[in-house]
Amino acid sequence: SRIVPVGDFGEAVGSAPFILESVSENLEIKHSILLEAERFCRSGAIVGSNTSGLLPSDIAAPLRQPERFVVTHFWNPAHLMPLVEICPGRDTAPETVEKAEAFLLAAGKKAVVLAKEAHGFIVNRLQFALLREAIHIVESGIASMEEVDEAMKASLGRRLADTGPFETADLGGLDVFSSIASYLFADLSNASEAPALLRDRAEKGQFGAKTGEGLYSWTSGRKAALEKKRAATLMSFLRRDRQGHLP
Repeated sequence: SRIVPVGDFGEAVGSAPFILESVSENLEIKHSILLEAERFCRSGAIVGSNTSGLLPSDIAAPLRQPERFVVTHFWNPAHLMPLVEICPGRDTAPETVEKAEAFLLAAGKKAVVLAKEAHGFIVNRLQFALLREAIHIVESGIASMEEVDEAMKASLGRRLADTGPFETADLGGLDVFSSIASYLFADLSNASEAPALLRDRAEKGQFGAKTGEGLYSWTSGRKAALEKKRAATLMSFLRRDRQGHLP
């Protein structure tokens, strides 16, 4: 009931204190949308982007007032994931960051502010480092995709909800982690291009669950069941957060 669709850009953004685009990851499209938003928005409004990894300064380049632009990256599914990464650009005013953070905190989100801009921000950099190594494990014949997924879900996937990577290292002992890093880092993937396992499927239009084929084969029932299971798990975390356990 609080979502009101409109067909006029001025009506959509004219009185809004915070305007956020969430169109495809294409700079030209984002520029055209944000220029229109800037044209119609009120003085002092924040003009932002929900990009998953483009640099804020690149997105804000054509804007007349880049000081009021900031990236606020929500995590999918946004209604169940508390994190929003706030990434200012080169010209973003500190006041814009402060207003965005206050807005998100008031909405019940967990806001994390980056000290400087970087492709992928924090979590996508971590997520894609993990994906790169997962693909390397499969392509090297160490384990199958199914085994990698099951191993993650039964280990790090559970632990990381309560202990981040640095906390995990301290709890495990830096002597132990330093020793393992001394021989393991050299053996990890350092690939700098999209792997064939992803690229080949994407070129064939096999995009994953939304097309029925990807790394796995997907029926509508399988997709719905996994999304339902994921939502139930995330809801349990939200209930815990509301009891005051969110770090």
